[in-house]
Amino acid sequence: MLKEDQKDSEVRYKNPSVYERYVRKHFECMRADEYQVKISERLYYRATKDKKIEQWLEMNLAMLPCCMKSLSDMITVTGGHIVSCVCHMDNYNNISTEICAADRLSGSGRPGSDRTNRSVIRTTTVGEIEEQVRYNSIFWTPEAESAGFKAKA
Repeated sequence: MLKEDQKDSEVRYKNPSVYERYVRKHFECMRADEYQVKISERLYYRATKDKKIEQWLEMNLAMLPCCMKSLSDMITVTGGHIVSCVCHMDNYNNISTEICAADRLSGSGRPGSDRTNRSVIRTTTVGEIEEQVRYNSIFWTPEAESAGFKAKA
């Protein structure tokens, strides 16, 4: 088994498409149904050439399932649910996560029509996504209410 892992390690660095296949095969987050992970071709290329970038990418991919579970739990506690989530990894230290969450209650407090909130969180690591969601009011109250006033149409 050790020889197989060593062989896998040697092969994945030859070119970006081989490395992409390795990542898709070995990281749970790449096969998740609850969210999507999109990695740019440029990042795959850079990871094949630079060990530091490859380690950063793999560390973040390994952390992603736990982070997404925690994020979903935080939103569920507030009475909401994640409608969609896409994590874009475009370059080294550049993660952009698009989250669309919906309240289970409408603005009137009655079950029914979900009010959705969308946010884009830009971070350098997966661990920072969770921190940003904790402090991002778009998921907890309408922006006008969080600013202390109600906007009129």
